[in-house]
Amino acid sequence: MTTRMTTLRLRLVIGFLLVIVPAMLASAFVAAKLISNAFEDNVGHWLGETSRFFGLEVSEAAQEAQRVAGVIGSRLERSPSDVKMQHTVEREFGVLSSVGYDLIAVYRPGGEIIFSSRRFSAVGSLPEKTGQGLFRIVADGQRWIMAGAVQSIQINGQSANLLVGSWLDDNYLGGIKVVTSLEVRLFSDFDGELEPIVQTHSDRKVVVPKAILARLDAGEEEIFDADAEGGAYRAVYTGFRGIDGKLVAISFIGLRSEAGFFEQLGRERLFLGIFLFGSCIAIIVGIMMSEVLVRPLRALTRGVRAIAAGDFGQRVTAGGGREIAQLAAGFNGMAEQLGKLHDLEMELRRRDRLSALGQAAMVIAHEVRNPLGIIKTSTEVVRNRSKLGATESKMLGYVIDEVRRIETLMRDFLDFAQPRPLVHSRFPLRNVIERVAAIAAPELARRGITLQIDDRSKGALISGDPDQLHQACLNLVLNAMDAMPSGGAIHASLAVNSDTVSLTIRDEGPGVPEAIRGEVFNPFFTTKAKGTGLGLAKVQSVAAAHGGTVACECMAGQGAAFTLALPRVKTGEDV
Repeated sequence: MTTRMTTLRLRLVIGFLLVIVPAMLASAFVAAKLISNAFEDNVGHWLGETSRFFGLEVSEAAQEAQRVAGVIGSRLERSPSDVKMQHTVEREFGVLSSVGYDLIAVYRPGGEIIFSSRRFSAVGSLPEKTGQGLFRIVADGQRWIMAGAVQSIQINGQSANLLVGSWLDDNYLGGIKVVTSLEVRLFSDFDGELEPIVQTHSDRKVVVPKAILARLDAGEEEIFDADAEGGAYRAVYTGFRGIDGKLVAISFIGLRSEAGFFEQLGRERLFLGIFLFGSCIAIIVGIMMSEVLVRPLRALTRGVRAIAAGDFGQRVTAGGGREIAQLAAGFNGMAEQLGKLHDLEMELRRRDRLSALGQAAMVIAHEVRNPLGIIKTSTEVVRNRSKLGATESKMLGYVIDEVRRIETLMRDFLDFAQPRPLVHSRFPLRNVIERVAAIAAPELARRGITLQIDDRSKGALISGDPDQLHQACLNLVLNAMDAMPSGGAIHASLAVNSDTVSLTIRDEGPGVPEAIRGEVFNPFFTTKAKGTGLGLAKVQSVAAAHGGTVACECMAGQGAAFTLALPRVKTGEDV
């Protein structure tokens, strides 16, 4: 009896398994298939976003070339002769080469080359009208795709065209090259057959199918192929066109399919969940697994959009499998490189402006100050030695006052462009604001303004030049006074943390409009009728020289607040 019951139970278990196993296997297959399709759709979407980002980089390069061609073209039209024109072109190319432009040429209608920076030939005829796009160029024995522009000009009464452009090479691929599973190629037709001109991995063979080529040539902008190269890639093909609207190049951006999607889904865990908890639990697990896989792709998509919008601080979390983790790591590396390049570009531009300002200031000091001194001295001599009427004496006084004002303006220029070296000493930051309060006290009283100091710095010390910091804080207080023509209170707050000592100057005025808040520290930017625009720029310069920062914050109904943060001198630290 016992043996029979055992055998029946075994048969029931076996029968149940025979019934349930196929159903569970089918359920697992359907769930995995749905998740795989969702993953496939998101991969296609992300590849499309990446392709559009690459196309945006190319389009921006062509637009920038068009602006450069317009500027150079206007200079060439003013050239009195071909020799002068050639000198102008050589000089401009020297500048353009330093910022990444590879070709500049001037040619007549019909293709007669007047000047070119290098020997080259173009596939097809050179355009004879203003426009921008991609060009197929053969130069130095190599074939290039060039993002450039053509500008129609008149030289000595004759029509000509100016061609400016830069090669599309590995520099356009950036940090994406480190992702071994992502293939990026740019194809073009030079000899009647498509060939790769730019590629991330030269050891991998990729061709453009004729059907894809025909569809792109017919006008389609973007084509997604989930089975590219016999299933080796999931790829997006994009067509690039020249000035004449014809297809010039085709980009291939593909994600390798080495790892199976079912393995990425965690098939064992998915199947185990279906067997243990049934169909409902299987659906929940499938939804959760789908979200796990889709989340990193969504993050990558948001990251690409943010980078395209100029947010180079965007980062994504590596996750979702080995291939997706490699994509995320490559994206983060690319974003970091782009951010560094952007910061370097902004710093170089700022230094160039300051260098030009310094040179201009020296010219002003040499060419203007001596004549002003002579004018001032001569005017004072005439007024002191001559018997002038009250009107004439008053007019000479105006002359002397205006000369002094111009001398003060030039001194401000020179102080900003060529700041004095710092004379370091150690002192509490409160000493600076108290000195400013003492000097500004008569003017504050005259305007009906009070200066309130809230010191929470606990006597923390800084190391710096007290005179330059005094001038910077005085500029902030003067700006706060100007913001309250009807009187009010200026709040000076001192705070400290482990690394910095900060001073915040807040007024009760209308505040700084958000539209100009990012420009208030730029040299010569001012909203005052008689201002020079150097006050806040000088404050920023002094803060940077001390290794600190200055920031502007505005809260509704609370005026403008400028915070000067300086490194704190810790106990036992040498000045």
